[in-house]
Amino acid sequence: MPSPPNQGFRIRSSRFNHVGTALRRVATLFAQALAKCIQKCSSNPQRAIGLHPVSTASPDMDNTKELDFASLPPIFIIPANLQAEDLHEAEDAIYEHAGQLSYQPKEARIFLGRVGQKKRAAFELRSRGVWTEEVALVKEHVRKKRKLNSSDVKVSVSGSETESESGADSSKAPSSTTLLSSLDDHVIVLKLEWLYMSISAGHFLPFQPYQVYYGQIIDKPVAEPSVTSSPTQTITLIKATPDPPGTQTQSTPHTPRNQGSSITSILNNTSLTMKLSPRRFRDQHHGRGTPPPTLLPTYPRLHRTTTSEHDFLSERLPPPPPWLTERHPRPNYACLRSTHANPPNAPFLAHLHKIKEARILTLDEIGVRAYSSAIASLSAYPHQISSPAEITRLPGCSEKIAALWYEWHNSSPDDPTQRTLSITEALDHDEDLKHLRLFYDIWGVGAETARKFYYEHGWKDMDDVIEFGWNNALSRVQQIGVKFYDEFKLKIPRSEVESISDTILHHARICKGIPKPHWSNKENEYRGNWSKPDDGHGDPNWDARDMVCVIVGGYRRGKKECGDVDVILSHRDEHMTKDLVTAILRSLEKSGHVTHTLTLHTTNSDRDQQTLPYKGMGHSGHGFDTLDKALCVWQEPEFDVATATEVDRDGKPKNPNVHRRVDIIVSPWRTVGAAVLGWSGATTFERDVRVWCRKERGWKFDSSGVRDRGSGAVLDLESVKPRQETVKGKEKAVVVEDDGDSWEDRERRIMEGLGIGWRPATERCTG
Repeated sequence: MPSPPNQGFRIRSSRFNHVGTALRRVATLFAQALAKCIQKCSSNPQRAIGLHPVSTASPDMDNTKELDFASLPPIFIIPANLQAEDLHEAEDAIYEHAGQLSYQPKEARIFLGRVGQKKRAAFELRSRGVWTEEVALVKEHVRKKRKLNSSDVKVSVSGSETESESGADSSKAPSSTTLLSSLDDHVIVLKLEWLYMSISAGHFLPFQPYQVYYGQIIDKPVAEPSVTSSPTQTITLIKATPDPPGTQTQSTPHTPRNQGSSITSILNNTSLTMKLSPRRFRDQHHGRGTPPPTLLPTYPRLHRTTTSEHDFLSERLPPPPPWLTERHPRPNYACLRSTHANPPNAPFLAHLHKIKEARILTLDEIGVRAYSSAIASLSAYPHQISSPAEITRLPGCSEKIAALWYEWHNSSPDDPTQRTLSITEALDHDEDLKHLRLFYDIWGVGAETARKFYYEHGWKDMDDVIEFGWNNALSRVQQIGVKFYDEFKLKIPRSEVESISDTILHHARICKGIPKPHWSNKENEYRGNWSKPDDGHGDPNWDARDMVCVIVGGYRRGKKECGDVDVILSHRDEHMTKDLVTAILRSLEKSGHVTHTLTLHTTNSDRDQQTLPYKGMGHSGHGFDTLDKALCVWQEPEFDVATATEVDRDGKPKNPNVHRRVDIIVSPWRTVGAAVLGWSGATTFERDVRVWCRKERGWKFDSSGVRDRGSGAVLDLESVKPRQETVKGKEKAVVVEDDGDSWEDRERRIMEGLGIGWRPATERCTG
């Protein structure tokens, strides 16, 4: 067999497990070289017999020339989203074309990978110790070209071409510094397709079509970068009739803070990152040594077990849960596994929640998503963790999470109640984070607005907010959040949640004129506790003409105390639910139960209670939910006057009852199952339901129903469907009424129709 092209080809034992695989690799390279030779001969027969006629075409149009990457700066392949075989294939392609393949990200200037977003690209660089600041890629002006010799090299940068011209000494080859001088202190992230398309074309293609990110290299910040805020007030919730806040700002008691904070330095502390073994460095142009000791941070290290220890631990590991076995279709989705409240690893999860909260307050969206996935996976794990090996086999849990558990566990091996993490202790004592938490807990204030209060206005407590921002920096919703700050933080017992739900249902019946004889005696149905009797005919005390009220949220997931009250109202007559939320709100305000309306949405009634359109029709940016809803402040109007200790402005006894947060949602019966499903699960569960529908089904799930993303058609997954029953060994399709078609049956059918399977709300506690 002829030898492969002399391009430094080497066989690595880590890639080829046997000789047959190596031989197939050699044969493939030989076939590629032979194909190139045949292509050259067929395109230019004269060259095949040794003739070299003068060509009038430009040399850079000759695609048959072997592409040489030696003139480019060091290249690093980002392994994210790449299989091992794809990674090695890309490395081989660079190596075979004399490229400077680097395994040290800090020395590379060109990064190739399957990364499509700027945020993700910056995160990949930052996670590898390359700190950058995004800058616009300035196109270079192209000088007047002259005819180049065949030895000249041309590289296109951002659509503009930088040519190396021979000048006085045409034999002198241009350096990579001359070709890509802008990358001396900059880095560029390109899609991996640029590599293969350039090789296929025979010359370097422009960077611009494949550019993902371009940034200037900076030192690792010791303080948090500045966040540019919008000149308008940032409000996290949509108000029905907002009063625009003033644009003028009074002087604050503190000099506006520089947004430098120790939070980022804490989160990026080396204790959060596992030191991974670098890939083998095969390029002879670069050394194999490690960076100087001063550049190596201190990492929390996992215990490196020997083979015998590994086998011993594997035998002692508990069996994996059912959702982690090979038979389970997609273990990465939290909506496909059961997650109970109070998991066995709750003490360790409490520390992860603190880190996640810090990520939220530092606007690290990627970090928030990563920790949310890890928390959901650990919450579903049914065993108490005893080894880091148990963590690394869970989806969403990397060695970083295992290292955190290892540190937490070893902080107090004998007394589990004293276990802690150095990073969470640092976060607990961080002054900036304390102030951000204070403002973030204001209802109607998100992370960006909390940072604006602290870093731009210099406010440090509620007194500053009231004194300097009440009239010109706070929206009406935020003013209400400040006014009832302490009361909103108090938890609501389940008995009070049920009492509030009873009152809402009573007012809904009165607003729609439902006669009292039609009121259902099934008082437990709307609390999610009712089930069908064994006779298959439903409860005879229940009337289909009555209004249905379902308590969702944390109450339905089994929480003993809730942060707010979420109820869904529905009726089998679709005309009864249209504009119902407005009528109920007016009735509750008149009775004194609702003291303030935070937001009022009539989006569903405005579109005639149809499922949210996928695209077009002027609907966009609806967010997580599009049903009719009223978010309001609730206070029981009845109280004992003798127990009142304060008086109001009119000198009357002031109501001492605590103000509560109550959400009233209205859904048509046609999609009540989607509404209950969309409001019953924890955040990560609901997120993954939508991701599952988008990626695995090609559908769009919303609390108002399901649509096909391709055709835009509404998918009815809740109605009663024929079911196969076996009769004397034969299958016969019969229509089953499914327990009188209750809201719980509709929720079960839509979960089965989506492909995620039914599980009670108490198993959707993903955190």
